[in-house]
Amino acid sequence: MAARIVAAVSPDVQGRIRAILVDCEVRFVDTGAELARALDEAPCDLVLVGLHFEESSALAALEQVFSREHNFPVVCVRGRPFQRLDERSLHGLRMALSELGVGNFIDLLQYPDDPAGNAHLAAALERVMSRRLRSA
Repeated sequence: MAARIVAAVSPDVQGRIRAILVDCEVRFVDTGAELARALDEAPCDLVLVGLHFEESSALAALEQVFSREHNFPVVCVRGRPFQRLDERSLHGLRMALSELGVGNFIDLLQYPDDPAGNAHLAAALERVMSRRLRSA
């Protein structure tokens, strides 16, 4: 059975997510309301929240996730560059996300957008989901 993933990411990152998660059932949402509906309608194995999320901020999207009982991992992804986001800022962002309960942060820009880079990211997300299954 394919893993079920809800992805709250901007449209320009959706193609990359599809290329990474080729064996998964991915439901893309564009708004905080759609994210809430997706989480209420069906169980999922993973939630991806992009730092650039079209209608809502990433923090608002995370609020939608954490306002519900859940047993799935949450991964924040950076899929497009920020102009003023250096390594120190990224470290601070990772710490803040961890405090919010986000278990993982993946910077897609650190991996080539090619079959090898996408396979590496797919394996990383698979490990995140498998840790959840072992702890459930």
